[in-house]
Amino acid sequence: MNILKAGIIVNEEKDKNFNVTKKIINFLNDKGIDVYLPKNIISLFDKSKKINFLTEPYQELNMFFSLGGDGTLLRATRLASPYNIPVCGINLGGLGFLTQIGLQEIDHYLPCILEDNYQIEERMMLYGYIMREGKRNGKFYCLNDIVVAKKLFARLINLDMLINDEYVIQYAADGLIISTSTGSTAYSLSAGGPIIYPSLKTIIITPICPHTLSARALVIHHKDNIKLIVRSKNLEVMLTVDGQEGFDLEENDVIVIQKSKYKTQLVTFPGPGKSFYGILRRKLKWSGRVLPNILEDDGWS
Repeated sequence: MNILKAGIIVNEEKDKNFNVTKKIINFLNDKGIDVYLPKNIISLFDKSKKINFLTEPYQELNMFFSLGGDGTLLRATRLASPYNIPVCGINLGGLGFLTQIGLQEIDHYLPCILEDNYQIEERMMLYGYIMREGKRNGKFYCLNDIVVAKKLFARLINLDMLINDEYVIQYAADGLIISTSTGSTAYSLSAGGPIIYPSLKTIIITPICPHTLSARALVIHHKDNIKLIVRSKNLEVMLTVDGQEGFDLEENDVIVIQKSKYKTQLVTFPGPGKSFYGILRRKLKWSGRVLPNILEDDGWS
């Protein structure tokens, strides 16, 4: 891909002096690439550079760079996915499960992008909306997860769940996580959900601290349609999207969730430690026990 215009989304807390942002801008400008920055930070940079306002629509951009952690990348994917723009994550945070480039790897991998030496992984996203008294009251889409949960001091919430209009279960729990395979290693994993290979098209439903032991995580088909009905009375219930957008819910609100028509185009690289299993070993500290004889027999030594 010939990159002529690139957008940059930066976590200002994790790049406080914008040293990394300046480095990326200088690299891209030196290669003749126009850079687009959000309005709130553009005044902090040299106006003589090829720097422009980042405003919708974004269809002229060839790539988004997210500088921060997974949260920053999730924000970038929601901007980029309607226009099929690839997103390259540079990790300035802690775990960084979705970001492929570490701080010490920038000098190596940025030239790889311009040399077209990278891969695009398509990741499924979710779409949803809220029905209140027969009217749509909000819509959203996400790469990781949609969470319906109680607010700080509320008691257990009650949610009816239907899949493809068939009643399945009523959850009494702290909340419920609806995630993609990509999101299976985020909040869902912390709540006891399974790890799913990220390119698999599935939807994972994981209850948060359910009142009954029989309520377990459920993996369903990506074409299934989920409806959640809020049955809690006089309780504060909230829906959050990728942990970043929030919607207050009321009794009898119906939340409809299904596969999104949008897909995330995630920039990835071949090589040791960059595969999904390599990331699991490195990020989740799966050092494991090495069995030398088996490894040698299989040609791994």
